[in-house]
Amino acid sequence: MADGIGLSIGSTNLTAVVVDRAAVKRSPVLTLFPQRAPEVGVPSENPNLNVNERGLILTDFVERVGDPVGMLAPDGSTHRGEIVLAEALAALLRTLTGGRPPADPIAVTHPAHWRPNQIAALRTELAALRGFGDPELLPDAVAGLVALQDDPGVPTRGVIAVCDFGGSGTSITLADADNGYRPIAPTIRHPDLSGDLIDQGLLTHVVNDLSAAGTIDLASTSAIGSLGRLRAECRRAKERLSTESVTALIAELPGHRSEVRLTRSELDDVIAEPLREFTAVLQGAIERAGLRPGELVAVASIGGGARIPAITTTLSEHLRLPVITAAQPEL
Repeated sequence: MADGIGLSIGSTNLTAVVVDRAAVKRSPVLTLFPQRAPEVGVPSENPNLNVNERGLILTDFVERVGDPVGMLAPDGSTHRGEIVLAEALAALLRTLTGGRPPADPIAVTHPAHWRPNQIAALRTELAALRGFGDPELLPDAVAGLVALQDDPGVPTRGVIAVCDFGGSGTSITLADADNGYRPIAPTIRHPDLSGDLIDQGLLTHVVNDLSAAGTIDLASTSAIGSLGRLRAECRRAKERLSTESVTALIAELPGHRSEVRLTRSELDDVIAEPLREFTAVLQGAIERAGLRPGELVAVASIGGGARIPAITTTLSEHLRLPVITAAQPEL
């Protein structure tokens, strides 16, 4: 694969990579400052953000790209989603290159389910920014297949089901390898299997176990912030369980602190029903596309959720096909 810079747009993460050299990941949070360039991310992941420095914080802008109604900021100002996203990508690019003008070509991947007006709106705003040149915009499903063709390789004949397991949902794109891996139908978005919902399911599981033991009281308002931190702990535990069979997290709630043990089988139980529903949606997409037996030759699994072993085994057992993924499917 040729050298280049890739910027990836997701509802829970914005990612930048220099091929085979570096990667930067940030939450889609943009902070505008009156005297300096904007910063992307949150303080825990971006050292250039000082919690004592005042700035205007903008969130939830990825979902608002192409919306003619501007977002209302905390100070009462309005902002177009595509403009904020373009600024966030520019800030991410500066972080990746150390502020130097990029020498490599740039590709920007967007969610495959985006509508044409969303893509056009972002393209216009990126063109207006200095330092971007003329980036190539392409669906993340296409980018995923390009990466997988390079490593570990994908079939060169037949149809491949590209499943992108992201933070806010899962997307299904059926791509025809005989026709340059072009999609044969519009991408299907399934919001009921997502990283966010899996995190919430693990949180519910942990809280229910603690409540059953009579060790916590969630009636106080102080429990709200504690639950947010525990949810983040559950997310990190989920990520560890992709490679470990058992892990532990710290549950710190009002009047209570303990270590909670989680196993991969418990994670499997949490995602079992959403995964069954997703498998049915995928099967329906295959049938509506009119694919005959043997025409679907593989599943390409990308996105952070592709790391979860139960997802790979369920798809493989249901479709009786190879499930192809990369060492870092989230990239």
